[in-house]
Amino acid sequence: MAFNKSSYLSLNNLQTVCLKQNIPFASYRLPLDVEIITLVQHHSLPEKLDSLLNVDNEVGFVVSPFNETSEHGTYFLKPDCVCFSNEIEDTYIQKLSENNRFLSLEKLSEKEIQTTASEEYINNVNAAKMAMTEGKFHKVVLSKVRLENLPEDFKPEAFFLKLCSTYPHAFVYLIQLPGVGCWMGATPEPLLVIENEQVKTVSLAGTQIATNQPIESYQWSSKEIEEQGIVTNFVEQTLKSLDIKHCSKVGPTNYQAANLIHLKTAFEFPQAELKNRLGDFLKALHPTPSVGGLPKAEAREFILANEKHDRSYYTGFLGPVNIENKTNIFVNLRCLQLFDKQFVLYSGAGITTSSVAENEWTETDNKMLTMMNVMMTPKSPKGDLI
Repeated sequence: MAFNKSSYLSLNNLQTVCLKQNIPFASYRLPLDVEIITLVQHHSLPEKLDSLLNVDNEVGFVVSPFNETSEHGTYFLKPDCVCFSNEIEDTYIQKLSENNRFLSLEKLSEKEIQTTASEEYINNVNAAKMAMTEGKFHKVVLSKVRLENLPEDFKPEAFFLKLCSTYPHAFVYLIQLPGVGCWMGATPEPLLVIENEQVKTVSLAGTQIATNQPIESYQWSSKEIEEQGIVTNFVEQTLKSLDIKHCSKVGPTNYQAANLIHLKTAFEFPQAELKNRLGDFLKALHPTPSVGGLPKAEAREFILANEKHDRSYYTGFLGPVNIENKTNIFVNLRCLQLFDKQFVLYSGAGITTSSVAENEWTETDNKMLTMMNVMMTPKSPKGDLI
């Protein structure tokens, strides 16, 4: 489906009003799709969920953090309006612009977020390697943050469209929810996708810079193969523990995501085997070893004890549930968090005993380029991503 200029203008106006009026909303574009869908909840606030057990029959957009705390919870936006790009009515936008319901909501602040120093990150990697040699866990994903000033002419609505244009293979989103804040991203990793009565998930690990050679020609080190194997085995064992009997597996294969190449293994099974257990599946899979580590509890404990920054909703999950008979939950990677005058970039790398700390620092820099390359491009770039 092609959109004319007026369709994009209406989308832009809708997002602008929601941002200005602090109205909860989520705009997203699915991989290899052109339709942009915006969910707006203007009559009430998104619900903070105590559990995901009953989410199967809900319609809306879920956002969940890396680690649930009293400060960071799982929220579910239940739309009062589902807006498709070519069907947004000006009268609806006008009504929203007159809505002052949410103006009193307090916006989130940077809370003295500090850019991660290379020395700090390298020390954490070496500490993780020592812990692994002592048998405390097999893999851990260590992240870092980078605080930057927003360009004076920055507009989230325009940046969102640039992300859609640049990264057609990504799940691209712009969300604003009370308690969550304003986030944008172009993430390559589906956590759980339900479509055409089939359920899909992937294991994604291993990273190297794309160099414009054929996708099948990229070779992998033993460290990267080991890392991908750890994630794949976790997904296989999780599906087995959930009594999934008819699951196909394809991979590992090389997979391009923006300026990066990863190893990916794809899993697929009939939706009938899900048996209204979407919440159970999300709980069992999250956080996967591609964003946390293995064993899950021990890796998460190390992360919380050693990372000085708060991951918040980075490496959590988010996406639409039961919209157009599809559910698309993605891991929140390649993302940034917006504040009034600044933004925070997040990235991470999988650490095993074979890791070289300086190389992992470089990998996390490369992952931040997914957002930074678009942020620093004056005009809407052309190209491909994950």
